[in-house]
Amino acid sequence: MAEVETPTAVRSSEWPFSVLMSVYAKEQPQYLAAALESLCECDTQIHEIVLVEDGPLTQPLRDVIDAYRGRLPLYSVRLSVNQGLGPALTAGMKACSTAWIARFDTDDLVQPHRFENQISCLRAHPDVDICGGWIREFDENPLSESGRVRRVPLSHEDIAAYAQSRNPFNHMTVMFRRDVALAAGGYGNEPMYEDYALWVRMLQHGARAMNVPDVLVLARTGSAMFARRGGWKYLASEWSMQRTFLRAGFIGPIRFLINLAIRLPVRLVPNGLRRFIYERLLRR
Repeated sequence: MAEVETPTAVRSSEWPFSVLMSVYAKEQPQYLAAALESLCECDTQIHEIVLVEDGPLTQPLRDVIDAYRGRLPLYSVRLSVNQGLGPALTAGMKACSTAWIARFDTDDLVQPHRFENQISCLRAHPDVDICGGWIREFDENPLSESGRVRRVPLSHEDIAAYAQSRNPFNHMTVMFRRDVALAAGGYGNEPMYEDYALWVRMLQHGARAMNVPDVLVLARTGSAMFARRGGWKYLASEWSMQRTFLRAGFIGPIRFLINLAIRLPVRLVPNGLRRFIYERLLRR
């Protein structure tokens, strides 16, 4: 059962949206503080920030959250046990009170203009249900590192085609319609592929999509991120996800085999080589 704690203040907005985040005990307090501070510096007023506490947190993490309650419209959704990212985000999504939800991670930095840019695009494209953008990656210091930019396709048609081989969105940049996402089942329990699976289900349900050609979020990477994307556990998740896409009719047998041939070996190579592949071959 989720416990919800209301914020001390809620700011209004002409386009109300909720920022959805999830935190768990192993995260770094200083990264969470930097992420929340970046939200304080946004150009656009935020209606609410729904922060899912996925299981009991450390005291340093709680101290950071409490320190920002007076500066941000924070709602805490507290889960008694750690459930994983997918179930945690779905619990948070159900607690959101607005029609639009903006995802953001607890170790990244939002660009001040992010929400203004996305809302402007959504006003111009009222048929769109999912709107993301580009990210610039950094290891430790976003100000001193030029960083790699992960660009994703912009139009709905290009996104739908791209999704058959790779995730067409940077998760931490996406804004989406709450009702459309819930109608597609919300986030499932697909470890490491929670967002990719949701986007595919939404596209199959008829959702329209776009990406903004602009860096909306500075994303923290480092060796730990590339390590998480390797190993037998990640390989098993990759296999399961591709098989799900095949069974759902989103991809055909040939694309299924091509995806496995390209993606599975990357999960088993040494971490340094996997980082090289991501940085040099998989970033455009």
